[in-house]
Amino acid sequence: MNVDRLNRLLGLFANFGVLAGIIFLAFELNQNTVATRLEAASNFNASFSEIELLIAGNPEFSELLTKGRSGGFGDVSASDQLRLVVFYTTVLRQWQFTHVQYLSNGLNDDIWLANRNFMKQVIHEDVGLYNQWKNSIVQHSPAFNDMIESITGDLQ
Repeated sequence: MNVDRLNRLLGLFANFGVLAGIIFLAFELNQNTVATRLEAASNFNASFSEIELLIAGNPEFSELLTKGRSGGFGDVSASDQLRLVVFYTTVLRQWQFTHVQYLSNGLNDDIWLANRNFMKQVIHEDVGLYNQWKNSIVQHSPAFNDMIESITGDLQ
């Protein structure tokens, strides 16, 4: 076997090795993307579970939130108004974070669509939340505000 033929065979094996490495790297990258999306979905669910448990586990706050949902900020104390504002701000921040995750491909379309539909339902039923968003619009990203406007167009 001559040296030239040996070099071509070694080059061919090296090329196969590089190709196998690229295929393996693509597979690992895909696995990492899936894991990242699953983690984002899990974090999304955990954060909203905390909010829901706060409401479900605290009858006094649930009563206060009922007043806020109807837009009844005027008949609650200043400290309760603050509690509602902080609560609504937290919800809006979480929604914005979820929107950012979606825009950066961290959430798949199905999870995002379900979340967007949920946001639409909640913001249509909760006058206090809608008003808090309107009052704090400058604190949110333009993309988030555009998305909220798209689901609240009939409320304006």
